Amino acid sequence: MGSKDEPGRPSARQIFEEVYSGARPRPFIPRLRSDPPPYQPIPHSLREFREQEGTEGRLKRLRELWKRLPKRDGLNDVDDEAVARAYPVKSDGDLTAESAKQLGEMYDDELLGRCGAPPRGPFSKRVSWNEFEKYADAKETELWHIFHDELDLDGNGHLDAEELELALEKAGIKLSASTLSEFITFLTSSPHSHAISFKEFRDFLLLMPRKASPEEIFRYYEVRKFMGDDGRGAARVNMEGDVSLSAEDLSIDKPHVLPVPKELPPLPVDHRPPYDDEEEDDDYEEYEEEEPHHSWLGGSTAVKFLLAGGIAGAVSRTCTAPFDRLKIFLITRPPELGGTSLTPQAPVRGFKAIGGAIARIYAEGGVLAFWTGNGLSVAKILPESAIKFLSYESSKRMFAKYWDKVEDPRDISGVSRFLSGGMGGITSQLTIYPIETLKTQMMSSAGEQKRTLREAARRVWGLGGIRAFYRGLTIGLIGVFPYSAIDMSTFEALKLAYLRSTGKDEPGVLALLAFGSISGSVGATSVYPLNLVRTRLQASGSSGHPERYTGMFDVVKKTYARDGWRGFYRGLLPTLAKVVPAVSISYVVYESSKRK
Repeated sequence: MGSKDEPGRPSARQIFEEVYSGARPRPFIPRLRSDPPPYQPIPHSLREFREQEGTEGRLKRLRELWKRLPKRDGLNDVDDEAVARAYPVKSDGDLTAESAKQLGEMYDDELLGRCGAPPRGPFSKRVSWNEFEKYADAKETELWHIFHDELDLDGNGHLDAEELELALEKAGIKLSASTLSEFITFLTSSPHSHAISFKEFRDFLLLMPRKASPEEIFRYYEVRKFMGDDGRGAARVNMEGDVSLSAEDLSIDKPHVLPVPKELPPLPVDHRPPYDDEEEDDDYEEYEEEEPHHSWLGGSTAVKFLLAGGIAGAVSRTCTAPFDRLKIFLITRPPELGGTSLTPQAPVRGFKAIGGAIARIYAEGGVLAFWTGNGLSVAKILPESAIKFLSYESSKRMFAKYWDKVEDPRDISGVSRFLSGGMGGITSQLTIYPIETLKTQMMSSAGEQKRTLREAARRVWGLGGIRAFYRGLTIGLIGVFPYSAIDMSTFEALKLAYLRSTGKDEPGVLALLAFGSISGSVGATSVYPLNLVRTRLQASGSSGHPERYTGMFDVVKKTYARDGWRGFYRGLLPTLAKVVPAVSISYVVYESSKRK
């Protein structure tokens, strides 16, 4: 049954019959996202392409690019041609972070030169709008000719996988199917596209100053993959002295990557018949192109880095697990249960106390006791990194849309990027914190008591339900930002001092690993009292640490009353001792895994 029609208004049945008979025009039906995009003839000249793009849209795009041009940091005496000859790129993975950095600086320097910026003087850092517009027009003309005269062999206005592969093979570059797919999707605006339009080709290469050729295009693409990384890699140490993969390491700022199918779908070409109904063409103007779908994990390259980081973290933490076990023992075990005392009246102090702790751990469980809880440490690496990356990318898009007002998340400000990283870290901590609590409970157990995950979970639940799994979370989160600030500032200070003393343009791998180890150690030492308070709250109520606390201030008061200020640095020595082996092992395993 339907509702009664309003007086004077035709019923739905009358409207249908009138439309069906032709007495009434068809009502407007909004377009669906699944409908094919409006037809546009493929331009046969650069002039037609520019007319389709429109003057307003073209100038807006160029203005955005002009604002993002690199700036000179001073006089550059490096021979760009020598750098180009030193680093030919013939396959994926040929570049290192250091060589990519030098090639990136070469591209920036040549781009400023091509745009008319003088190499020295007060105006060497600036590029005028007129000069950049001239450069963009000339570069677009160059790219149009190589795209249509050399690469687009069938003349359909798109560059497909076969054409790109053939061009690269002629230049001596042989790529696997997956790498070729990454190359294509890096340039395209949609992850579901298997071919590159001239607009996408132009947008990607417009700021490549060197003459376009298949070999140069591939090298430029490889260098761009490294952009956004700070070069620290395995030298990134967290508050607990472990090496962790940051969200920035995973963020490669490129579209989702799909494998190349054996048979590519046919592409629309210019000989399709036009639409007969002119009224429908007007409706097409209201069609909005669907936004490209963003993979939740950023594509196969991000997955490769995630897995490499997971393998490196697992090997590193397994090799340094005895240091962690010793640290938890020193923090949580009271003297009456076989722990060490830091009072002046203590019979054993210093290294002898550490030796006694090692002997006690061995007596309670043998060699395997030093790896108690390591399974949970390894198990949380991949979900922690994935959650951190997902939150980081989501935060970047949020800041780009609502704060920085830019379309590309890569263009957000440094403050927004820093806050995005902090939000990624906090989100991952909130998610995996119960695992951290269970690990601490297992490692702080004493005597012959079972140190299983089930027993630890049952014990924690009995201490306060779900809230007991998050004890110490507040003080743990408080320490994140001061640690990051101290770590970053120390790293940059060491790097700057090294460059000034040696006169080099960029530190080597060993220097970066050393800087990361030192800065991580300084940061971990600075916030170690917070780490100790958090650990004691997590271990509270276990057989090895039966002390119960009402909150973090209660931990501070009881710790100071028992051991004085030295009590807040219990376990610091094994924490610092594991940094160098952790960084070294992680670097070797990470670089080896990333290339497989």
